[in-house]
Amino acid sequence: MKKFAVITTLLMLLLGISGQSTAGVSIGINIPIPPLFVFPAPPELVVIPGTYAYYCPDVNLDIFFYGGYWYRPYERYWYRSASYGGPWAFIESAPSVLLDLPPDYRIITRGERHIPYAELHRNWRGWERDRYWEHHNWGRMENERHFGLAPSFGERGHGGHGGYGGEVHGRGGFHGGHEGHERR
Repeated sequence: MKKFAVITTLLMLLLGISGQSTAGVSIGINIPIPPLFVFPAPPELVVIPGTYAYYCPDVNLDIFFYGGYWYRPYERYWYRSASYGGPWAFIESAPSVLLDLPPDYRIITRGERHIPYAELHRNWRGWERDRYWEHHNWGRMENERHFGLAPSFGERGHGGHGGYGGEVHGRGGFHGGHEGHERR
């Protein structure tokens, strides 16, 4: 009888300890992956006046080139890639130049010079280093300047201009601007 009590006690202790060791904590962070977008050909880009950021005007979503990387906002988060076609990796926050874009950047750049991808890829470092766009009217055709499509770098200043069209929140997320940041 004494032997049975000892074995029962040992079994209860082992089962109790083993039951406690299976408990665990799981924390899930749900960051959506942007849907695949395939360019039919290398994109043409337009410089955004007052910045050295470029965007693809002929696609129905926001994809930017800045500082050698491609950026894409999607559902309040930012993603970065070494290539315009992805793969896209989540980043904590986009460069401030992209967060500070004027909400009307697509409007103020209508009719601006479209830069072929190969030309941008070959020249972007030198353009930024030499402040090329400041000396070349931010890509505007000289005969279009008088229409006031976009203010010059000096007229615009260097600060934020209402942001990307939304507010930045925490981990690089933001709200406002384009719904889902996909152009409709």
